[in-house]
Amino acid sequence: MQHLQPASEQAPKTPVHSGISIVNIIVEVNGKNRHVQFDKTIVTGREIRDAAGAVPSDDLTRLIHGKPSGGNIGPDDTVEIKNGDHFIALPTGTVS
Repeated sequence: MQHLQPASEQAPKTPVHSGISIVNIIVEVNGKNRHVQFDKTIVTGREIRDAAGAVPSDDLTRLIHGKPSGGNIGPDDTVEIKNGDHFIALPTGTVS
């Protein structure tokens, strides 16, 4: 028979770090910044649109120094994101 110590006498449990860090990005939708979090660094255009509440048909592009860069990110395109990245979702045909 195993003897258990009272909780106050048991060794403290060490928190387990899962290795997952949260990536925070901003997506401008309808003129409002939406703060979005992911638990991975590679996401699709669809995942960004969905998480930000953008219309699935909206064009999506990354903003660098406040200016669109790289053209439209399609729903199935993969994007590497990092903390602080900014994106904008605009009606179709707006991003060239």
